[in-house]
Parts: sequence; structure tokens; C-alpha cells
Amino acid sequence: MHKLNRYISIEIVFAILLIVAFFLPWLDWGLLKKTGWDIPGFQQGMTKTTNFIKFFSKNKESEYTAYVVFSIPFLSVIVCLLWIWLKQKAARFFLLITGILGIAISINLFYKLPKAGSGVYLLCVVSVLSVIYCILMLRKRKKKEEIIDVDKSEYIDAEI
Repeated sequence: MHKLNRYISIEIVFAILLIVAFFLPWLDWGLLKKTGWDIPGFQQGMTKTTNFIKFFSKNKESEYTAYVVFSIPFLSVIVCLLWIWLKQKAARFFLLITGILGIAISINLFYKLPKAGSGVYLLCVVSVLSVIYCILMLRKRKKKEEIIDVDKSEYIDAEI
């Protein structure tokens, strides 16, 4: 049986990269650079001052939906904490949720932002890789459970 290293793992690397993506520029217009942390406030300010420039929506009621991007670093911190507390299943589940949400947000940003920065590209790549990794780990676990079930049934048949 292998010992689980709870401080260095692929799950923690993905979570840290998702957090780093929020410190890189998401909007890059030469002199105007906005990071992931700045986008919701910038979008809300633009919505209040002008009615024709909106990055995330076309109606006034959803001007606060831009704050959903803050769920990515929040969920990434939860993934890191769960992994350190040796809760593998929960950490991978939250990483899968974070990856799916990251893919949706990055696709929206590629569609809405005129010139996406490096943070959006990092968010997209890490989100896709984390979803693929979680799916592969889920399949690997199911195969392992099937092998264990077959071994148990053979052992029970041998006893009878």
C-alpha cells in the first residue's frame, strides 16, 4: 500500500494554478490590465456608468453575476484543505466542480472579452486538465473496485 503525500499532489497543483490564474491579467488592453479579482468590480462599474458595455450580461438584474468568478479561488482553497485533511474523495469532487465552473467561466470570457489575457488562458487549460484528471481517477477507482469484487467472489466460491 502506498503512502499518500498530503502536501504535494496533482490535486493541490491544479488548485494552486487556479488561484494563480486570478492574479494574472484577464483583460489586456495595453495600458488597461485587469486581473480576475478586478473583473467583477470593473464590470459593475461599467454597467453603472454605461449601459452599452457589459461583459457578462445584457440585463440590469444580473450585474452581480460577475461575482461568481470568486467561487473558483474559494473552491480551490477548499480542495487544498480537504486534500491536506486526507479527504481524497471530497477533494476530487470539489476539484471536478471547480474545473467545470472554470471551463464555463473561461468560455464566457473568451466570448465576451475583446482581448483575453493570460489568466483566462491559464484558467481554461487548468480547468480542462483538472476535469480530465478527475474523470480518469474516477474510472481507475471503478476498475479497482470491480477487480476487488471479482476477487472476493472467487474467494467465496473457493470456500464453498
